[in-house]
Amino acid sequence: MNSNIDLHMHCNASDGSDSVQELLQKIQQLGITTFALTDHDTIEGTLRMQKIIPDSIQFIRGVELSCKTEIAKCHILGYNYDPENKEFCEFVEEAHAVRRDKTERRIKYLAEEVGFTFTEAEIAMVKSKTSPTKFDFAELIRVRLQQEQPGITNKEIVTAYFKNLPGGRVDALRGIRAIKAAGGIAVWAHPLGGTGERRISTENFSKQLDLLCSVGLDGLECYYSEFTKEEIEMLCNAATQKGIKISGGSDYHGTGKPHLHLGMLNKEDAVITEDKLTVLELL
Repeated sequence: MNSNIDLHMHCNASDGSDSVQELLQKIQQLGITTFALTDHDTIEGTLRMQKIIPDSIQFIRGVELSCKTEIAKCHILGYNYDPENKEFCEFVEEAHAVRRDKTERRIKYLAEEVGFTFTEAEIAMVKSKTSPTKFDFAELIRVRLQQEQPGITNKEIVTAYFKNLPGGRVDALRGIRAIKAAGGIAVWAHPLGGTGERRISTENFSKQLDLLCSVGLDGLECYYSEFTKEEIEMLCNAATQKGIKISGGSDYHGTGKPHLHLGMLNKEDAVITEDKLTVLELL
């Protein structure tokens, strides 16, 4: 099953496996009528996608910024921004530079601490992506392990091998300000934790939400492919209490996260109607 709306997905401009053309074709086949492309720390895919969107589909420009605060790391989604806004573009470029540096540190870490060294061709393949992520490296490791551990997933590899991998993130408060300076909408992505991540504590969730709202956070991604019905209900209540909007997305990556599909907005895979996502009122 799938919902006909999905505000969180990735193409091969970051760590998704689909080109924008392939992604659009799948969206059309599934009957998704409203979607956003939210690649990590780049808007390259979004700019390509907006050139080929048919009139029958509502496309929302998106981006997912890898951020942190004094409390915890987080991902901030930006929607409907002006892609030519100077402050916004400079911040995305900063986030992208941090990600490229993190790629180099990941190569070194995996070789020295985990024992996985990559060929020049493999490294070139990862670096050919606009915004490489840990799942690109996980896929290379999965191929190496599949004979010894058939069926192992990239999610399991990330959990097992990437716990102490050095990070690199930009400031979330500056990220929200940059999105809003470009006339965009800022949403806290998978606020309880994304794929392969430990759930944030209740205390830190509340502190983080207060802090992000203090600089203009517009919404929470309450409906998410990895969240249970109970978790979604808690997040929707938190958003309502804060007076911010409710968003939702699958975090689709294609082969990188094969357990997630387009339009999957909750762990139970129940269909979610557009009226549940009040963030649309701002888009």
